[in-house]
Amino acid sequence: MKKVLISAFEPFGGSTLNSSLLVQQGLKSIYKNIEVSKVVLPVLYKTAFDKLLMKMDEEKPDVVLCMGQAGGRQKISVERIAVNINNGTIADNGGQLKADETIMDYGLNAYFTNLPYMAMINAINDKAVISYSAGTYICNDIFYRLMHHIKSADLNIKGGFLHLPYTEHFDKIPYIDLETQVVVVEAILDVLGDKNEN
Repeated sequence: MKKVLISAFEPFGGSTLNSSLLVQQGLKSIYKNIEVSKVVLPVLYKTAFDKLLMKMDEEKPDVVLCMGQAGGRQKISVERIAVNINNGTIADNGGQLKADETIMDYGLNAYFTNLPYMAMINAINDKAVISYSAGTYICNDIFYRLMHHIKSADLNIKGGFLHLPYTEHFDKIPYIDLETQVVVVEAILDVLGDKNEN
């Protein structure tokens, strides 16, 4: 049975909700041939990746799929690339604001996902798009650190990031209802569980 670790973020920016957390909560711990483990990350530059890394060390997953909220996007975004820049328009939940700072002085300028992103897009049909910008806030920070860790430690792990739109619970548009977003992530899990795609 393949093991997939799925991360989500806590609410941030004064909100009490986060679409990634809502979707994560809607996923079963066993989905077909996949064992799903979960971790909720703080919206904190200093500790978010540490918590993800601890969970990775504990679970020894085959795949790490990180998720975050991207309010204003019309579709689910399969992120292709993480860049070595932190530049937030708002502070993290601890009040730390970063402006045009490198994430790692010794890291590459960018890392690409090693997930089968085209197969993921094909499985989702019209509900998702490939994105070439994960932003420069903590979502990108986590994505970058994850891919750097996989590459530098030469791990046999697939890693990537999904940005999720608002759900109907936010009373904002555009949105994709929660049930549909859960189904989309399950379709992605189908791809990740396919031996021919990994």
